[in-house]
Amino acid sequence: MYGIGKNILALESKDEILVIDCGIMFPDSDMYGIDKVIPDFSYLEKNKHKIKGIVVTHGHEDHIGAIAFFLEKINVPVYGTRLSLGLVEHKLMEKQITGYKLITIDESSKVNFHFFKLSFIRVSHSIPDGVMTIIDTPKGTIVHSGDFKIDYTPIDNKAMDLSRIAEIGKKGVLLFMSDSTNAIKNGHTLSERQVGESFERYFKTIKGRILLATFSSNIHRIQQAIDVATKFNRKICFAGISMENTAKIAKRLGYLSYDDNDLIFIGDVDKYPDDRMLILTTGSQGEPLSALTRISNDNYRLYQIRPSDTVVISALPIPGNEKMVYSTIDKLGRKGVRVIYEEASKLHVSGHAYAEELKLMLMLIKPKFFIPAHGEYRHLSAHADLARDLGVTEDILIAENGDVIDLSGRTLHIIDKIKLRDIYVDSNEVCLEDETLLDERRTMANDGVVVFTFYINQNGDMLEDVNVLSKGVTPVQEDFIKGLKDSLMDRYNNMLSNGKIEKATLTKDLEEIVRKYMNKKIGKSPCIIPIVIYK
Repeated sequence: MYGIGKNILALESKDEILVIDCGIMFPDSDMYGIDKVIPDFSYLEKNKHKIKGIVVTHGHEDHIGAIAFFLEKINVPVYGTRLSLGLVEHKLMEKQITGYKLITIDESSKVNFHFFKLSFIRVSHSIPDGVMTIIDTPKGTIVHSGDFKIDYTPIDNKAMDLSRIAEIGKKGVLLFMSDSTNAIKNGHTLSERQVGESFERYFKTIKGRILLATFSSNIHRIQQAIDVATKFNRKICFAGISMENTAKIAKRLGYLSYDDNDLIFIGDVDKYPDDRMLILTTGSQGEPLSALTRISNDNYRLYQIRPSDTVVISALPIPGNEKMVYSTIDKLGRKGVRVIYEEASKLHVSGHAYAEELKLMLMLIKPKFFIPAHGEYRHLSAHADLARDLGVTEDILIAENGDVIDLSGRTLHIIDKIKLRDIYVDSNEVCLEDETLLDERRTMANDGVVVFTFYINQNGDMLEDVNVLSKGVTPVQEDFIKGLKDSLMDRYNNMLSNGKIEKATLTKDLEEIVRKYMNKKIGKSPCIIPIVIYK
């Protein structure tokens, strides 16, 4: 709930727990070898007998990406709209999870447990089929917005039911939890339809092949690109596994429409004139393994970029991804490729509400309590300020991950703090729960590694000269290595002169000598691997 990504919320009564969303966070640049970060389920595992199910608000990775890991440990029903569950099911099949129960809901559905009684309102977002969740309880009504924007001209012509939201507000809302991602941005978000208009403006003037990079889950944007490409007699193809998979799921479920005769395999693009091709690709965030990044590095086997190609990036960099995005753009530019990516081009609009839309929601709902959700602290704080300025709520709380909040009193209270860890998942889907491994990777990446080997007999006599190998530390210089060896030998001989050497402390003492030597000589603390071989 706090931060961008890894969304999961638990609502708990005496006998029941309701979980809303279960997503991943994409790794920071210093999380070497990590593919994704998932929530810590330890508290929920201890109380799994109380969990009634997971409600999915929409199908983005930061809201559904960890469900397969959750169901491995806690098998409960998952409630969501058709598209959301279609994407969830694909993940469960990939992970070979069986025995799951997926229950489809829509804006007319009601799900009744003993304490929690749920209903839903469709919202506009950058992926179809998002919902706001209304949770009626004996203590009062809780409204969870999910991710949303107020689009008065949505692509699917299904605008948010603002009158129904107002009715819920009139009946009284105990707590409102709302998306805060764009709380620092004034005004209103632009309609998704404006992106389609921009596609048409650019596509009709571009003569060569067009590579359009966007999020694979942005079905409405992909549909608009396909529609415009078809209008200008272009064939379409998909590059990137997630783009292909999502498009197949969306088409099968009726959320994406195109003529199969207009779809070609990316390996066959050279069989068609350049001005007849649109390639829809992953890589709008510069992800290292994405199709566009591999194309820019000339290591995508099925496609070779040409100077006559035009790359259109229909997304803005997520905070933290700027360096990777601009690196990809620079590589393409050096190859003579035109890249269109500026925000002013209107090739991207946000799926998250701006300040005026957030204020409208607050005015309609008028909650007793308000907790801004989904955003970094600056976003949550800005959203809290909006609510405070409007004066529509009695109490506001900015919560952090792990906070246990009591809703039974006259004000919001944090009554406990659950200690949570990040769980790291590598590219082989292996969960790394011990951060020591990640710390070692950071140390090796930043300061290098030193390995030294001692060969001694059972009496402690040296049998061979100490061997030292350093990687990524400093250019190998004879006097540097000699100084390190001399320091090790001085320490070893000193230990030997004091009596029999204890095996248990030998490696630890020698490791400390290397650490002090490195810090003194080069100001670094490399990863040190001592090896003592007894012969």
